[in-house]
Amino acid sequence: SFQSSRSVPRLSPDKARAKISRWQSIATEASRQCGRADIPEIRWTVSFEEMLTYSERESLKIIFWEEESQKGIKEVLRDEKYAGANDISVVIGPEGGFSREEVERAAERGFISVTLGKNILKVETAALAILSIIQYEKGIFGGLHFGEVR
Repeated sequence: SFQSSRSVPRLSPDKARAKISRWQSIATEASRQCGRADIPEIRWTVSFEEMLTYSERESLKIIFWEEESQKGIKEVLRDEKYAGANDISVVIGPEGGFSREEVERAAERGFISVTLGKNILKVETAALAILSIIQYEKGIFGGLHFGEVR
């Protein structure tokens, strides 16, 4: 979780801790339910710049931006230069979207700006859609591996 220039809720430290604890419980239960060996760690909310720094080690970095009109997620995930990408960093904007400056700063750090299409989705819906698309394209849902053709 990170704070961008258009983030709407500004939580007090107590409320933020409560939310993080709740999200960690949800991540733990979801991991157990699907048999996932590792449980994602939910971290304290950081600044946009800190989030960009945390993503430096990822092999594929994608930022979803409602003003992007050139590239879609499918195009990026099917690009051969990212075929071996196992570590993917996905950044989804707040309710008010990202500013152009934020997207440009992310691009300077290696992020690829992509669109999910014309519809603007709520963050919760976008996250589920994006993860499903990535899992499908990477072959997690059917035994096929990315790039395989039948």
